[in-house]
Amino acid sequence: MKSHVFNCIRLEGKVAFITGGASGIGETAARLFTKHVAKVVIADIQDDLGQSIIDQIGEKGVVSYIHCDVKVEKNVENAEDMAISKYGKLDIMFSNMLEFLRNLIPQS
Repeated sequence: MKSHVFNCIRLEGKVAFITGGASGIGETAARLFTKHVAKVVIADIQDDLGQSIIDQIGEKGVVSYIHCDVKVEKNVENAEDMAISKYGKLDIMFSNMLEFLRNLIPQS
């Protein structure tokens, strides 16, 4: 049986990049990943919400926010580059771009 302590540190040393991380599922993932000792980069277009999450859960250097519109490839490249520059690597890509996907699905 796995111990609770093991479960709480299973992401220790990992760096996660979460698109759409300022609200909803992405926000929940960001909170969970930091609880499991990962460093997190939140990439979103909701700057006020993104900064609010940093203020709530962020210790300096543990969670970061960057403005990123996933519909603009250069935005994503810049955000990924920032994550790698700041943390030295990128282990987890959590692609949570629900609004973008909704726009691709025809509405009836």
